[in-house]
Amino acid sequence: MARYANILNDDAWKVVIFTPGNEELMSRMLEVLLPGRRISHLEFRPTEQHGLAISDKISNFDAVCTSDTGEMFIVEMQGLQQDSYADRMLCYASFPIRMQLEQKLKDVHEGRAKPMDYGLLPIYVVSFVNFAIGHEQADVLEDGLVSRYCICSPRTGEVMTESLQFVYLELGRLDAKLGEQAKCKSTLEQLAYSLKYMKELAECPREFTDDLFPLLFKASEYAGMDVSKQMQVTQIMRTELDRIAENNFARKQGLAEGLARGEAKGRAEGLAKGLAEGLEQARAEMVREMSAAGLSMEQMVRISHLPQEKVRAILDKS
Repeated sequence: MARYANILNDDAWKVVIFTPGNEELMSRMLEVLLPGRRISHLEFRPTEQHGLAISDKISNFDAVCTSDTGEMFIVEMQGLQQDSYADRMLCYASFPIRMQLEQKLKDVHEGRAKPMDYGLLPIYVVSFVNFAIGHEQADVLEDGLVSRYCICSPRTGEVMTESLQFVYLELGRLDAKLGEQAKCKSTLEQLAYSLKYMKELAECPREFTDDLFPLLFKASEYAGMDVSKQMQVTQIMRTELDRIAENNFARKQGLAEGLARGEAKGRAEGLAKGLAEGLEQARAEMVREMSAAGLSMEQMVRISHLPQEKVRAILDKS
């Protein structure tokens, strides 16, 4: 077993990072992504949020935090690329907006406030994503890793409100490969490196001297977890491996069925080409899923039947 948990898995992220006692760690990570802000106190809030009606689906965030000044932070980890992820984050932002307005209405009804005030305390939706987001312009990125969005005029850039902001740390844009921690000069780059390669590291790199990193590596270390948390993380990893195995079996079945149909139609040449391309894509996807699940290079090579150089090339493109 690796020394540290695979916190790129969003379920493991919740168990390892979003837990009582790690408020200071979360504060420090947010301060790295929000330069100039100092969060002296952070409180974790329940992550389960109901929809607009009782029958609506329940939404579970990875982390919901409130600062001592009332600012709200939704913090998400996304290991694999997902369609409409930005829209999902926008939907998540609607919950803290509603929570603030509901409290204001309650204050008015109970006499603690007279007129209804629609002013919102700042809400930040912060996403750690293990991929590169497609941008229309390359200069949207800050320090090559962070993209930020707010509500503004597309013509002039005039900001309509600063009450809602979205921040993405795009781990997929980190240039440094495993073992190249010396390339990471800023605390931001070092944080991205730590999150991306945590499951493969044997210790915190000596070059990472910010007080954030002892907190991060201590929280992620299996040996430092209580038995209950160790069992939770282990079960999450087993579930992830089961899912990979099921997907692998399904792909093999699909290839076999495609082979039978193609042979029946006599399309041998096209079939061979299609199968080869499909198998290559399936193996590449399997490697990416195994990496996100925390498997070692040796395990990925053995399961995928690909040479280590090919596995490394697939991961470098992810």
